[in-house]
Amino acid sequence: MKSTHYNLLFLTYFISGCASTYIPSPKNVPLFEKKGEVQIEAGASTNSLYLTGSYAFSEKYAMIANGSAAYCYISGKPIRSYNELTIFLDGDVPHCSFEAGIGRYNLLPSSNSRLEVFAGSGYGMAYDFFSKDRKSRYFQGFMQINSGKRFNRVELGWSLRTVYTGFQYQYGSYIPDHYPKEYIIKHVNYHAFYLEPLFVLRVGGQRLRWFARCGFNAPLVSSSKSVDHTILHISTGLNLRF
Repeated sequence: MKSTHYNLLFLTYFISGCASTYIPSPKNVPLFEKKGEVQIEAGASTNSLYLTGSYAFSEKYAMIANGSAAYCYISGKPIRSYNELTIFLDGDVPHCSFEAGIGRYNLLPSSNSRLEVFAGSGYGMAYDFFSKDRKSRYFQGFMQINSGKRFNRVELGWSLRTVYTGFQYQYGSYIPDHYPKEYIIKHVNYHAFYLEPLFVLRVGGQRLRWFARCGFNAPLVSSSKSVDHTILHISTGLNLRF
């Protein structure tokens, strides 16, 4: 009975809209100017720690990659305990993600502004601290437009991304009214499209710059109304370039 109670409690917080099971990945906004440029960013946001990298490998094309992870409830609050386990019903659940892409940069070569287009795919997972049977995996594909201006010591930029995400939610449960008790693993699949704008400011020298970001996430289409997501995320960190 207690196990059934805990299962229902977890399902409530994990997919009902009280906790974010989809956390947007950090986005690369390099605003490249020429071949050979390399940028690495390390930062902390309101929902994760992350590392990004980007490389302009030709006069027109560049690659991007990033990863993020949070192994604690950064923005969640423990508001209920059950059987000596603390249940977080608010904020972002622990998660990790990775993605990579390729695109074209310097689409406005005769202008002081920068314009880039990237496309790629990624993988992410949100999970429960207390049970390996409870987790949500998602696979995604994205298209992203970056634009902005690079000055001597200041960069201003923005990004607009569209994302398709396919979720695979897994949880364990006892079959009700079944004796003897039988524990099974259940799976639920659903998908969603998101629109994710981002604004970035970088200030500093030629090699090292401090940055601040502010991003949003808005669902466009979803096959499940119970999928929750992070709406606002703010981050800061350092940008290193070669």
